[in-house]
Amino acid sequence: MPFPRPKPVLAATATPADMYSELPPRPDAVPGLWAHQSEMLRTFAEHDDKPDVALELPTGTGKTLTGILLAEWTRRKRRARVLYACTTQQLARQVVAAASRETIGTALLIGPHDQWAESDRNAYEAGEAIGVTTYSSVFNSNPHLKVADLILFDDAHAGEQYVGEKYGVVINRRISKDAYDAVLGAVAGALDGVFLERLRASDPDPTVSGDIRMVLPLRQPGMVALLDAALSKLGKPHRYDFAMIRAGLSSCLVYVTYAGITVRPYLPPTHQNQLFNGARQRVFLSATLGEGGELERAFGRSEIFRLEQPRTSPRPC
Repeated sequence: MPFPRPKPVLAATATPADMYSELPPRPDAVPGLWAHQSEMLRTFAEHDDKPDVALELPTGTGKTLTGILLAEWTRRKRRARVLYACTTQQLARQVVAAASRETIGTALLIGPHDQWAESDRNAYEAGEAIGVTTYSSVFNSNPHLKVADLILFDDAHAGEQYVGEKYGVVINRRISKDAYDAVLGAVAGALDGVFLERLRASDPDPTVSGDIRMVLPLRQPGMVALLDAALSKLGKPHRYDFAMIRAGLSSCLVYVTYAGITVRPYLPPTHQNQLFNGARQRVFLSATLGEGGELERAFGRSEIFRLEQPRTSPRPC
């Protein structure tokens, strides 16, 4: 019987921009890189040893292609697993389509893990294709993805929303009234009497319906234990959400309104996530880098090296 031929090992190029010029031509591929894309890719190659790197590429400047190329270049250079994380499943499919146009192989890993195609899972785990997934597959209590050498987060400027919501317990009063009452009782000692009375009323008071109070349980004697007891008794889906933050409950903030209660840490404890923390490098593609440490707070990293938008005029190379 014939023996299967091993797949050829593609030689690594000096930069992702150089690799792009060697990709097989496709009629539906983009005609060429823009100058600012090439500059960003070459600059990234000079800093690919840094654990956390952010690239500023506003929407409409070829951000996705830039991300795909540096992901594929890293996969080839290090012969390792690479993940490309998107905020939504729709965007993940768009990334797969964009990569296909450039003859770059991907493995789509979205939705329930037990519904992933076995061929895609194997291709990612063997480092033969870029794994394309969603933030929710990375940030959960039990990720089903093997640790990657590189994880790239597209649309990282939206990270606070997509990462933060995975590290918090959100209780909707209308949907989970018993849970709301239990957690409200745990933090009641930090709320003024009139506000608390109106929260407990069966009908919303127009003067309080839009009000919000922030509670710091750590500053209230015994409140962390009361909050832990209340949250630990909640059922699905709050049980899984609580598991993500329970170890750091003492550093959490509680936001209380008539409509609901949210418990979340000031900084997401992403260091507890082996998939995220175990990667050699994390790359954040962002439309804007900000100036106040927004990315660091959103992803729970102490320092992220920034590559700002190149000043080169946007013209094809």
